[in-house]
Amino acid sequence: MARETPRAPRLRGLLLFVLPLPLLFGALIALGAGRLESFLADASGFALFMAAAYLTRRGIREAHLRDRRRRFARLPRVRLQTLGGLLVALATGWCVLVSLGQGVGLALAFAAVALLGFHLSYGLVPEAPEQPFDLSDARARKVAAALAEAEQKLIEVETAAARIANPELKARLGRIALKGRRILEQIAERPTDLFRARKFLNVYLDGVRQVTDGYARTHRQADVLALEENFRGVLVTVEEVFDEQHQRLLDSDLMDLDVRIEVLKQQLEREGLS
Repeated sequence: MARETPRAPRLRGLLLFVLPLPLLFGALIALGAGRLESFLADASGFALFMAAAYLTRRGIREAHLRDRRRRFARLPRVRLQTLGGLLVALATGWCVLVSLGQGVGLALAFAAVALLGFHLSYGLVPEAPEQPFDLSDARARKVAAALAEAEQKLIEVETAAARIANPELKARLGRIALKGRRILEQIAERPTDLFRARKFLNVYLDGVRQVTDGYARTHRQADVLALEENFRGVLVTVEEVFDEQHQRLLDSDLMDLDVRIEVLKQQLEREGLS
């Protein structure tokens, strides 16, 4: 079963936009007094902190939409939240070195403390999702790679859906993502279904991802009503295809169960226990 998405952390990370404000005031005062070097030092430090705050805030939002929903997909090598923490450390060291005129050693010490504080507040290294397969087997690695790629497409669909204002279309995309994850869970429980679902994984999911991303990028720049109607029609068809794929896997389960029951019945008859 697909997991529920936690509520978005609306305020988390906003403090990073507030703490550097003294640097902005210092830069404005230095500019008014004609101290160009002080102005450049404070302004550059403020810019670094703002970039760090932006990356951290965006990383937190993406974590809400993606990382907490991951089961098969791999985490990116470098996350925005981690880049934000590194920029906080850089900005802190820069301000100590340039704005306050302290030595390199003290600047590095303050940068390390800032990085530690960021890690304790927001985290630098994400938790890896529990691996559902024993990857020592080549076939299992192939299944895991296919499911990771498919889930990444669903994550991109969810990310694009977050940029769509229409609540009905957003809800449809949410249902499509849930149905897609349900199919992936079925394949994970019985990896032999991977071949039967390959068209779904390679064609349908990729098409949904491309169409959703395209609509999210352009729906504010075109004939909204006509575009909405076309996109709604596509989503209705997609939901039907996802339901059909799910049912095919269920029918396969029922067929296999019938075969096993028939074999057991014959065995009981041979043993005189029927």
